[in-house]
Amino acid sequence: MTNPNDIRGTEDASALRRRTDPEANPVMGAAVDDPELRDTEIDESAGPAIESMSRGELLRRRFFRNPSAWIGMVIFLVLVLMAVIGPMVYQYGPFERDLRNALTGPSAYHWFGVNENGLDIFARTMQGLRISLIIGIGTALLTTFLALVVGIVAGYISHKGKWGALGDGALVNLINLFLVIPSILLLMLFSPALQQASWLWMIPLLAGFAWMLTARVLRAMTQQLVRTEYVEAARFMGVHPIVTMTRHIIPNIASWIIIDTTLGVSAAILGETGLSFIGFGIQYPQVSLGTVLQDYNISAPYTWIPPAAVLAALVIAINLMGEALRDALDPTSGSSRI
Repeated sequence: MTNPNDIRGTEDASALRRRTDPEANPVMGAAVDDPELRDTEIDESAGPAIESMSRGELLRRRFFRNPSAWIGMVIFLVLVLMAVIGPMVYQYGPFERDLRNALTGPSAYHWFGVNENGLDIFARTMQGLRISLIIGIGTALLTTFLALVVGIVAGYISHKGKWGALGDGALVNLINLFLVIPSILLLMLFSPALQQASWLWMIPLLAGFAWMLTARVLRAMTQQLVRTEYVEAARFMGVHPIVTMTRHIIPNIASWIIIDTTLGVSAAILGETGLSFIGFGIQYPQVSLGTVLQDYNISAPYTWIPPAAVLAALVIAINLMGEALRDALDPTSGSSRI
């Protein structure tokens, strides 16, 4: 008669052999709770080691893995090269007239055709693209700077007792004041007068009415960061507030700032184009995509389809890059997984 204790002992010995014998257990490298095997050294040649990477390298890998990023960058790069090189090599200028070929379609001499005033549409589109890019990028950067200063300062001083609350309230009221001002009417009022000095006035003019919502978001994010332990420690150690803002607060909201600035470029370009289209933006002797579209002729589609396509491609390219950048910087995004 077989002893049950002998059977149990045989089973225990067999189980121990399966846990320790590499031939009996080919996945011995998995997690083992046996105290006798916790100190077992794992052979490094069993698999490739995971190399650590910096944050910048991680973001670049996430960004360039997104197909939208490549599409946006290629389109944007092509448009920038066209805006820079096109006016240099093209045989016509934006204000040269060819009245003999007025209101004619695309040809070998006039790539996008000629409008009813005898002006070459391709030359004007490339010149307008250059100015629209400068205004869009400049406005986005200035908007971010204004929002950064007002939003971070308001959020940082909001917990500084009575005087801090008063300062925060004053800045919030300033933001609300600019939000209720009819910005489009003021832009239409001041733009023609400032255009007589320089078309670069469009940059601070557009940025002056575009920073408020970004400032409110930055204020709320800063109010959360000032309650963190490292910001509190810096304050108790007597670190200057400007140093605290630049070293501990701005780096933690830099991802959102970069995304907002990137998407703000397309918004600024559309704003400037709209003003120029209705006659309150870029004025002669300069030209933008809005002024090119202003000279449209509904019976001649080539007078408005090419500049409209260039404008649409520019805005779509910037938005694609912005979306890809957001996915790369957002750790909760599904596309940001390695």
